[in-house]
Amino acid sequence: MLRVGWRSDRPAAPGLLTGRGMTPARARAAAGAVLLVSSISALASVALEVLWRPAPVVLAWLGQHPAEACGNAFVAVLLGASLLAITGRRLLAVVVTLAVLGVMGLVHSTKVALLGKPLYPWDVVLFREGFALLPEVAGWRWALMGLGCAGVAGVLRRDVRLDWRARGSLLVMVALVAAWLGPRPQLRLTELGVRHVHWDQPENYGINGLLLAFVLNASNVAVRKPADYGAESVRAVVAAQAPPPSSTPKGASPTVIVVMSESFFDPTRLPGVTFAEDPVPHLHRLQREASSGSLFPPVFGGGTANTEFEFLTGHSMHFLPPGSVPYQQYVRRKHPSLARIFAAQGYRTAAIHTHYRWFWEREQVYQHFGFQRFTSSEDMPGAPVDGKYISDAVLTSHIVSEFEAAAGPLFLFGVSMEAHGPYEPGRYAGSELRLDGPLDDAARAELTTYAEAARHADRELGALVAYFATVDRPVFLVFFGDHQPSLPLSLRQTGVAESLQDISRAQKHTLHEVPLVIWTNTTLAARPLGSLSPSFLGPLLLDLTGTPGTPYTEFLRGVGKEMPIVMQGLVSDAEGALHDEPPEALRALDDAWWTLEYDMLFGEDFAAAARSSVDG
Repeated sequence: MLRVGWRSDRPAAPGLLTGRGMTPARARAAAGAVLLVSSISALASVALEVLWRPAPVVLAWLGQHPAEACGNAFVAVLLGASLLAITGRRLLAVVVTLAVLGVMGLVHSTKVALLGKPLYPWDVVLFREGFALLPEVAGWRWALMGLGCAGVAGVLRRDVRLDWRARGSLLVMVALVAAWLGPRPQLRLTELGVRHVHWDQPENYGINGLLLAFVLNASNVAVRKPADYGAESVRAVVAAQAPPPSSTPKGASPTVIVVMSESFFDPTRLPGVTFAEDPVPHLHRLQREASSGSLFPPVFGGGTANTEFEFLTGHSMHFLPPGSVPYQQYVRRKHPSLARIFAAQGYRTAAIHTHYRWFWEREQVYQHFGFQRFTSSEDMPGAPVDGKYISDAVLTSHIVSEFEAAAGPLFLFGVSMEAHGPYEPGRYAGSELRLDGPLDDAARAELTTYAEAARHADRELGALVAYFATVDRPVFLVFFGDHQPSLPLSLRQTGVAESLQDISRAQKHTLHEVPLVIWTNTTLAARPLGSLSPSFLGPLLLDLTGTPGTPYTEFLRGVGKEMPIVMQGLVSDAEGALHDEPPEALRALDDAWWTLEYDMLFGEDFAAAARSSVDG
């Protein structure tokens, strides 16, 4: 009996295996291979949803959003069919399809659980960061996925190979479908009732499913160009700005030390939680005695580089695709920054980070920003570890050393690492922190670990203030968190947020707030700083230190007065009212901001001449 299409030791018959003709039997074998790969791929698209949300929710989704569910299956089938056409082997196409979908599901579920954010197409450029962190967050699920793929391979056992005619035909069909969808598949899918909810990504993934939302986002990777972008529009915005301060600060230029503390926020603010001993006493003292306020980073639980990006450049993430990382995607040339502004005033500029220099591609980005020196963990052999990462005390030591080595004024940007999550129990052996509140044992362990890390960061804040209080050179010390930590158990059990996927404006405001303190050993009086986004902290710092800015920083000063908090999905106006996006009265101002940001990041840099006097 002839077994058409199965691998065998006997000579192959003409057709499916040899390419010398295509009999009906062999055509059926090829069609069967396509059907099997497509069926498994479609079923995998449903299983993919169960990886990141409960099965009852997935069942409800299938009933309420059949078009979107079919869209996910369609994407999976296209992937499986493409792999079958490329490899020509049924078994290999099935296993690779399942492996790709499985990895997507695990990474997506991990991001949603820890950060409240989905898997974006541009996350693929973060493979080194992901590789460094995945062993801590994926655990046994990777082994389970491998066993699943092996099980499917075992069930199929015998392979089917398509000849070049069948593979070519299949590839042409896939290409035609892709061409029909075009570069903007949402335009076709709209006809079927599918919406791309790009302004609300949790809802986008909740309604459209992982695969379809991922594809829809991939079509929006390209950054939109301002409608009226050109030399005249840029110059018009720049010309409308008041001239930047031209006088130099009285006396010696002050040293400016900025510490962006990993995942730092005030754990005593969690509702119903009390500590036997204040874990952040230095923060609380400085909030009373120094200039202080609240900063609202554009990220939660991760994405440190985006807070850096806003602070150092003054740009805003709210113009860029959700989930994008400018350090990885957009900063590819010399770029204006606070480092360049201070360097133009004769400052030595330095950056310190107690982690790898390649993380977020900081080494290249800091060069583009004009930092003259960058010290990272590679330059700290044998540095003591506290918990899992290099101790915050090491950062303090390097800051002091850099300050003492500087002959003149210094602008230093330091980024810590010790408090980075996840916050597993027992990370700090011998911790004496005791807390009480509406928490079960797992949540209590999670919060205790985090609070101990915050206590260490606070201790180093106190050490820096104590040191700089003794020096005879003017110093400004800026301290803030890069984002709040991911504490899913504690947040849920204290009632802050039941989940991170469907939150109100007020909850988003709460989840993005971190403390901001500016201390100085000069005679400058302390003042309340209010609430602001990192984009506006640079202009504020220039103002406090009497450092001349640029037309762009002057523009940002004006924007900050009208919209002190700006992020994707949350904007506050001058009266403190919260909005999902800039209100109509501020749209022109928002558009002008995007015109300048686009010009510097992606455009022709028409504003360069206007800032040439301060660009180092």
